[in-house]
Amino acid sequence: MPYFLNNADDQNTMLKSIGVASLEDLFAMVPPELRLGRALRVPPALGELELTAHMNELAAKDDPAGSGICFLGGGSYDHFIPAVVDFIASRSEFVTSYTPYQPEVSQGNLQVLFEYQTLIAQLTGMDYSNSSLYDGGSAAAEAVLMAMSVTRRPGRVLVARSVHPDYRQILATYLANLDVELVAVETPDGTLDPETLRAAVNDKTACLLLQQPNFFGCVEKIETLAKIVHEAGALLVASVDPLSLGLLKRPGDAGADIVVAEGQSLGTPMQFGGPYLGILACREQFLRRIPGRLVGQTVDHRGQRCWVLTLQTREQHIRRDKATSNICTNQALLAVRAAIYLATMGPTGLADVANLCLQKAHYAVERLTASPRLQRAFQQPMFKEFVVRATDGRVDELLAKARAAGIFAGLPLGRWYPELEDCLLVAVTEKRTKAEIDKLAEIVGK
Repeated sequence: MPYFLNNADDQNTMLKSIGVASLEDLFAMVPPELRLGRALRVPPALGELELTAHMNELAAKDDPAGSGICFLGGGSYDHFIPAVVDFIASRSEFVTSYTPYQPEVSQGNLQVLFEYQTLIAQLTGMDYSNSSLYDGGSAAAEAVLMAMSVTRRPGRVLVARSVHPDYRQILATYLANLDVELVAVETPDGTLDPETLRAAVNDKTACLLLQQPNFFGCVEKIETLAKIVHEAGALLVASVDPLSLGLLKRPGDAGADIVVAEGQSLGTPMQFGGPYLGILACREQFLRRIPGRLVGQTVDHRGQRCWVLTLQTREQHIRRDKATSNICTNQALLAVRAAIYLATMGPTGLADVANLCLQKAHYAVERLTASPRLQRAFQQPMFKEFVVRATDGRVDELLAKARAAGIFAGLPLGRWYPELEDCLLVAVTEKRTKAEIDKLAEIVGK
């Protein structure tokens, strides 16, 4: 944001406009005991050039992930964002548009959300998508509530332990005051074993929440697991990586009933963890239970194509006992970014990005495990993330040495999985180069 100073004349003009004589009068309502009783040690004023340089120097102390080579993952990824995404999404009609409470004056905003829904439905293999939710974690929790409502089995929910631990915590918070048994199904080999699932599911189970690829980067046997869940009369909620669908079978084609995702990888920067984009799509028979909003296409009184909010299933729009969710808005601007990204990349571009992630991740795991210091924790098919175990257990030391060399080497897993205290989750996107991967491998070898 540009910085504009103001002088004494500017201040007097503003005070006169407000209707007070001085700054002391402006702050007269603040009790004396709450006022600052000492002079601030503010340095002398700087010119714009000097001030900008000083602010940049202060900002650099935060040392964000963008200043290093990033192998971080676990739900937030350093993917390439085409310049056209920022250019179109920064147009004033998208930046300033908010929740379209008056659809008739928000046609442009509604149209782009309709396009977003269409693209997400095509990407996931589902019949319908809503116009977005807050993030991947809240989308997963909302999908589970939706599944409980659809199946009328409010008493039992299964979640694979290979699902993102933050998503599982969000779900537990959602269900904390409900009479629901939340069962975490163990995944000791990195993926959910079909026989383990068969033993856990029963006729009281509403759904299984599964991640594909999962938190460890492993590819789950989603089709087999979907059949087991459906045989018990339950639903499969699949949390997916949208970019993986450039290569992997669409979850709708693999048997998923409700699909959710974190949409950050579709044109949104990492930006310190948020705001991000929650994606939710479902089959047509569950449409009346979908949370949030649904934008539809129709014609106006002149017969011209237009758009309208078809469903608004929240408590502000209908009777509270009929609402499907208390989600009150959506990430419209980030949904716009995702729509621009998907339309720009197209099916071929998306497949290219996914293939680059796949190939570079496999090259990285080969280079890193060439050293006896690291070995793969799970021998499962993977996409762009993988878990490596430090044979000497010194994960923190490895991370510190890599950080000193300007590399964010990955996420230590001990904070979520005590049994993986000596393990590291590494993500490799299309932006990582062979030289960067080799540099990390060289640090490991030393």
